[in-house]
Amino acid sequence: MSRFILPLLICSSLLNAVEMPTALREYALPDAARLQDDQGRDNGVRFVDLNGDGHEDIVLSNAREYGVFLFVPKERAKKGLQWDEGWSQVMREGKAGDANSLPLIVRADGSETGVSFHDGAMWSGEKLSLPFAELLKVPGPAPKSPQDSLKALHVKPGFEAMLVAAEPLVQDPVFIDWDAKGRMWVVEMGDYPFAPGEKTKDGSVGQEKVSELQTGRVKILEDTNGDGVYDKSTLFLDGLKHPTGLAPWKNGVFIANIPDIFYAEDTDGDGKCDKRETWFTGFTAGNPQHLVNGFCWGLDGWFYGANGDSGGDITCVKTGKKIALGTNDFRFDPRNGEFALEGGRSQYGKWRDDFGNWFGNNNSTIGWHYWLPFRYLERHPEVVVKSIRSDMNDEKRLYPASPPVRRFNQGSAVNTLTSGCSPMPFRDSTFGTDGAQVMFICEPANNLVHREVLNYDGGSITSRRHPGDVESEFIASEDNWFRPSMARTGPDGALYVVDMYRLVLEHPEWIPAEIARGLDLRGGEDRGRIYRISKNGPPKGGTTIHDPTEAMESANGWMRDTAQRLLIERHETSAVAELKLLLGAAPAVRVQAAFTLMQLGAMTADEVFALIKPLTPQVRAGALTATGSESDAVLNEFEKMLLKQVPQKAPGKVVMPVITNLNPNRQKVVAKYVTEAAPLNGDAKRGAAVFQKLCMVCHKVRELGVEVGPDLTTVATKPREQLIEAIFDPNRAVEQRNAATQVTKKDQTVLVGQLAAETPGNITIRLPGGAEMVVLRSDIRELKTLTTSIMPEGLESVLSTQDVADVLTYIGSKP
Repeated sequence: MSRFILPLLICSSLLNAVEMPTALREYALPDAARLQDDQGRDNGVRFVDLNGDGHEDIVLSNAREYGVFLFVPKERAKKGLQWDEGWSQVMREGKAGDANSLPLIVRADGSETGVSFHDGAMWSGEKLSLPFAELLKVPGPAPKSPQDSLKALHVKPGFEAMLVAAEPLVQDPVFIDWDAKGRMWVVEMGDYPFAPGEKTKDGSVGQEKVSELQTGRVKILEDTNGDGVYDKSTLFLDGLKHPTGLAPWKNGVFIANIPDIFYAEDTDGDGKCDKRETWFTGFTAGNPQHLVNGFCWGLDGWFYGANGDSGGDITCVKTGKKIALGTNDFRFDPRNGEFALEGGRSQYGKWRDDFGNWFGNNNSTIGWHYWLPFRYLERHPEVVVKSIRSDMNDEKRLYPASPPVRRFNQGSAVNTLTSGCSPMPFRDSTFGTDGAQVMFICEPANNLVHREVLNYDGGSITSRRHPGDVESEFIASEDNWFRPSMARTGPDGALYVVDMYRLVLEHPEWIPAEIARGLDLRGGEDRGRIYRISKNGPPKGGTTIHDPTEAMESANGWMRDTAQRLLIERHETSAVAELKLLLGAAPAVRVQAAFTLMQLGAMTADEVFALIKPLTPQVRAGALTATGSESDAVLNEFEKMLLKQVPQKAPGKVVMPVITNLNPNRQKVVAKYVTEAAPLNGDAKRGAAVFQKLCMVCHKVRELGVEVGPDLTTVATKPREQLIEAIFDPNRAVEQRNAATQVTKKDQTVLVGQLAAETPGNITIRLPGGAEMVVLRSDIRELKTLTTSIMPEGLESVLSTQDVADVLTYIGSKP
């Protein structure tokens, strides 16, 4: 912020109205906070120490605008948050009369209204208007009504958005599915971001029970009059902790609820759960954005789930088995409780297309294709591969319609993929281009739903931005509260979008405590919306499945999945003859009918394999290996995709750096660099040189470097003090996915790095510099996950304060 010397002459009336702070001699006022209006009258600016730090803050309110601006002294300046010295910390600002405006201090003619500041509050005459504590909160943009939020949705020409559910029927929805009766089941994470008693890892922010809505719930929605809008809501179950997903099975549902997956059922038909049974337990708790989640029905009659980045040591209650989840995703058989590992790890959502190909992603990745399933590697442990997944598209550019919000963590990181989730192929025929298959990815931070076209040519499935979405998105909202967490194919062939509708959808683990305390972390807890996107208007006809064999002929993937599930639940062998008639149908129907016949005992694995093999390239690893066939033909299908190299020879013994989580000097180093480096002006060119010298062996910035640790492009706008802490105290809060893994081989060689991939026969360790070491499990004496990061301590010995300012400037610079 520029500095200036206060003019010597100020009108006497203004001097009487405003007590001038000494800081005016050195710091410029915010643009809106002029002392005088265009006619030279009192502009409604008052200087008040709102936070008790000894520095006068600014409260502005007139007939045109309002604002609250905190004074930031030199020792607290944080340029990474756009806080320069002076009145730079914007708590609120806007046009008079909007949802967050303040009582008028002066009228349109410049006359005072009698507002005063004393006893810790803003007063209008004798009436209390706002405590200082409220003025210190960041209200953010105002929420919209369901209808106004619907109007704020931008959808592609030819498509229509319809609001099918909203508060109070639904609140905090994150996941939906339907049962065979056509009822919509909704998972509500009402305890986001904190369940009662939870805190951040460092204990700086947390919440006791503050609301009756602060709990996880499952509801059942019904459309009683057939108009496509849900009008009845039944609370099936509440009191859950961070529920993330469910799947219908028989007369109930499986629910993911930390630390369990359990089965819940309504036995008396009143719509409420009266039977609950835990099947699997031991999933790790933590940040609710990184928890076990699911579920997706597989062609093999198992449910598939995503790791969520947290892992766990899983106890299978039905079978008594104990299985370490590690970096893997998983599947389970709802018929007998068997649990098995799958390639991972996906953050939120593991989904498949019509042909058994599986997809996942994380926040900064459009999508991964899992081209080689665990089942094949379990049968062939001699096959050594570095990874069983491939990136589909490395694009991160987005085109939001909402205005940038600068006051939250990463608020200015617009136009960049930072919260990708739920990568779901659309499984009907209405949303593609020239018959191509498409996938939808939700991006709640940027208030949009992105569309990709899938490409089945080549060794693995790739994708590209839909040609109809050039410099735009399939769905983008002007409403900053629009937080889509799922966009899935409905029983009627439409796309259903789940909108959690929250003010803040960033866990306080990653927001500086002083900002988090000023945010309404539960803003929107009483709201939630579900939209239907279609080309053909409201649905026509019901979605109840009366005859599962007939439903198996549908072009709709949800219909076929539910039909297959019902036939397997009932073990309906009487349907075999009709199902065999479908083996000559369209490819998607043929594949699902064949797998259903195999589950009913009417086809062998080899027969199914022979039937679907000609359908490649669409039918790939997922469908081929899901048959369970031991045929050599499976290996032939994978020959050009499998990595043929022998595992690299490990280097000599690695001396592990002495890293501890309890070093009392770390925070002293952090404090020094926050105080001395954060306020400095950096030079991006010098910073690039520092990055190349010290950082690029483990990090990427745009196209430069190697992604071992986080891609720094995605965290560039995080507060400077938070980045400085990550540099100099990397072990203070280590997420499971970034923890170091130590491998001790039988020859006493020790490797320390990031566990990049696991298979039944080998693991892959990614070392600093990006080199990947494939280690056979038969060569491992000990494998353990450390509580430390692979990022070393002690970088203060090679980084000056100016180096830090320069490299942070480079990371945040535009290409």
